[in-house]
Amino acid sequence: MSKYKFSEKKFGGNDTIILSNENDGTNLQIALRGATPLKYNIPLNGKIFNILDGFLSPSELDEAEGSRCWIMAPFTNRLPSDIYEFGGTSYRMEPNTLNGKVIHGFSYMIPFEISNLEIDSEYIEITLFTKMIRPGIFKGYPFSLDLFIQYRLHDRDLDIKIIAENTGDKSLPYSTGWHPYFKTSDKGIEHLVLSLDAESIILLDNSYIPLPGNKAFGSTNNFPQLDFRNNIPAQNRTINGRKIDHCFDKIAKDKYGFSTTSIFDPNNGLKISLSQKGGVTLIFTGDLLTLRPRKSIAIEPLQVITNAFNRSDLREAITVLPSQKSTFEFRVRIS
Repeated sequence: MSKYKFSEKKFGGNDTIILSNENDGTNLQIALRGATPLKYNIPLNGKIFNILDGFLSPSELDEAEGSRCWIMAPFTNRLPSDIYEFGGTSYRMEPNTLNGKVIHGFSYMIPFEISNLEIDSEYIEITLFTKMIRPGIFKGYPFSLDLFIQYRLHDRDLDIKIIAENTGDKSLPYSTGWHPYFKTSDKGIEHLVLSLDAESIILLDNSYIPLPGNKAFGSTNNFPQLDFRNNIPAQNRTINGRKIDHCFDKIAKDKYGFSTTSIFDPNNGLKISLSQKGGVTLIFTGDLLTLRPRKSIAIEPLQVITNAFNRSDLREAITVLPSQKSTFEFRVRIS
């Protein structure tokens, strides 16, 4: 009999699913709305601890403040003036959040369904999907896109794949990412040690939009307060009051093509690592959050930088041809 279990649970009026490792209590709770992770519980020092600072109540999920743990698709972050150009046509997105902003896509609004569930001795895996992204449904995005989110829990670790398929008869613009907030305790983030081997930092204007062309890519060497490379002593990589809302590029990769960002808690020994295959990584210390500011760190794996829909240098990266798929994968490791 497998140690893994699948169950369902209500979260207010929302349907959620739970993937569990019954041997040690590790479990992942996911709201079907947006395929949004809510809790990621692990055993820690004899107790069960939730490493995600997600939506804690149905009202938080409804209000969507902080975009906590959203899957972001079919675009990430911001579009200046809510406008983008693709295929010679200009499109204007409509606000998709209660605060009237166009930000982080709109897939979080969509109720996903279960496509596949697999349980064996080594893991439990579920694939959630939606076919609701169609012309006329979301103003400013007149394209046909099927979206699949795959979660695989094995022991305490989690693998995630986001797969998008162009089901229309014309090319479409697309990018994706994840917006998780991680915590190692309930004592905040100031003592945490951040590790991120990035050689470049994305430079932004006052609207958080990357500068045009090559001006967007600055050297980490010029920003010592944002240098978290592993050759820097650990005491110099401690958060310790630093305000971070920056995207990092040119990140060192392992032999499998994954780049890794981690936070380490010297008080309890917990290390959380997020590895991604390709793309860039955004770090946010939550200073602007209304709820629980600086209580967790967002480590966001992104396929491309902000405003990619309007950048000629990323046109190929964000274009999905008819009948083709775009896959982005990342994983969380606990040690």
